[in-house]
Amino acid sequence: MTDRATRHTVTALFEHPSAAQDAATALLDAGFDRAGVKLFPGASEDVLRYERNLDPDAVQRGFMPPENGGALGFVVGFLGGGLLGLMLGSGALNVMGREPAMAAGPFWSAAIGAVVLGLGGALAGYLLNSPLPKLEPPLEETLRRRPAPTVVSVVTDAQGVERAREAIERAAPSSVRVWRADNGDWSPLAPV
Repeated sequence: MTDRATRHTVTALFEHPSAAQDAATALLDAGFDRAGVKLFPGASEDVLRYERNLDPDAVQRGFMPPENGGALGFVVGFLGGGLLGLMLGSGALNVMGREPAMAAGPFWSAAIGAVVLGLGGALAGYLLNSPLPKLEPPLEETLRRRPAPTVVSVVTDAQGVERAREAIERAAPSSVRVWRADNGDWSPLAPV
């Protein structure tokens, strides 16, 4: 076919990638040219599986898993608390209330500060990265993100439109459209 010749494109949308693959195979089995059959994936099997396994009643937030946030918070709090306790115990930090830390000595004030701020940092790091429950479940199923559909397209002439439509509809697409290109202008054909 030349670029200016009238051609028809049958396009179908599929919710699941395996159904789209079945439709593309059916088109090839029906005798359509491999170069004319196109498959555009919307989402991989891994993405679909991940989205199906998400809890719809939890808000995902945080920069890392909660366990890693707790560990990082403990390390930062431990080091910061130890340094702060050491400075208070040695009298180098001039703040009100440093006398009890100076009486305990620099070692004990550093140890107590490291443990207390380490545990506080661990708790804060865990809580800031943990998922939160939603206040209400979604009112409609349409509020959830739908996965991107997989598109199957085949270019054919006027005689091959019905054959392509029948091959595609065996795989149960969510929608099938037929477009006609005439001299560079695309127009949809009325559904049969």
